[in-house]
Amino acid sequence: MGYDTTTAAATAAARMALLEEFFLEQPINSRPGNSRRATATTPSAPVNLGTVDHIRRSVYDLEQHTRAAAPDAGPLPARPSAAYDWVMQHTEHAPETVQRRRDVLIYKQQLEHAIRLGETGVVRRHRCPGCGTVGLHWRAGSVRCRNRRCRTPDGLGSTWTLSQIATQYIADQEKRRRRAT
Repeated sequence: MGYDTTTAAATAAARMALLEEFFLEQPINSRPGNSRRATATTPSAPVNLGTVDHIRRSVYDLEQHTRAAAPDAGPLPARPSAAYDWVMQHTEHAPETVQRRRDVLIYKQQLEHAIRLGETGVVRRHRCPGCGTVGLHWRAGSVRCRNRRCRTPDGLGSTWTLSQIATQYIADQEKRRRRAT
């Protein structure tokens, strides 16, 4: 019952494909609550530029990680969602630490893609790295713990990045895998 890297890569690739197909081909022109704005004097971009930047950054991060582990890796695939298979192929025989960083990167991007698609509930099933409570929430660009006792030394509520959540998740999955064998 360990962490299945192939399934995680396929999920991340599927979510990126959704971003490519829906948000790039059918941009969202308005969001709820943004009805009061000045009339545009120029036409809007034919694609959602924030999503384009997100996809480029995701592929760039995958490429940088893979090229650091396997400098002789071939060219990136033309379709961004195929980059996950490319990463898996070129890092499957890499040292364990490189594979762990790859798994964290893929899982973090899986969370990012889901949040970009509006599925903010994906963070709820994760445990807080500080107190271990299940039930995190996505608020204002960060993951927040709902446990009132989970505080920073300053007395503020604990907040976490998606990288920290992904690192904790992969570490927990590795512990479960080791205990199962």
